[in-house]
Amino acid sequence: MYFPSKKDWWLSILYWLLIGACVSSLFIEEDHKVLIFTLPLAVWLAWSWFATGYYICDDWLIIKNGPIKKKILIKEIKKVAKTKNPLAAPALSVDRLEIIYGADFELALISPKDQEQFVSVLKSIHPPIEKAGD
Repeated sequence: MYFPSKKDWWLSILYWLLIGACVSSLFIEEDHKVLIFTLPLAVWLAWSWFATGYYICDDWLIIKNGPIKKKILIKEIKKVAKTKNPLAAPALSVDRLEIIYGADFELALISPKDQEQFVSVLKSIHPPIEKAGD
């Protein structure tokens, strides 16, 4: 099951301004050497914008952020809590879920558009998951 990332309006503006700045040298610079650095950044930002989401497949939570993929075994998830934590994360909104998992209490921050359904599906697979922060 796929859950797209929620997207904040101000992050939309920020992403597209950055992408525009990265490719602007195509139109205003005579020397296009700067594109060696800015074009890959623009591609990565656009890829992240369109391909950030969360898959629940069998017993796995798969977090995708552009070309980056992380897999978490759902049976290792201990707690899911709402947060506004602004740390860098595969999330396009600051309206996030904090997922605590693993023996070392690792942390993943994500922003599924439908948080209630997302948590419900996780709990249907692994009922001991603690839900906090309502």
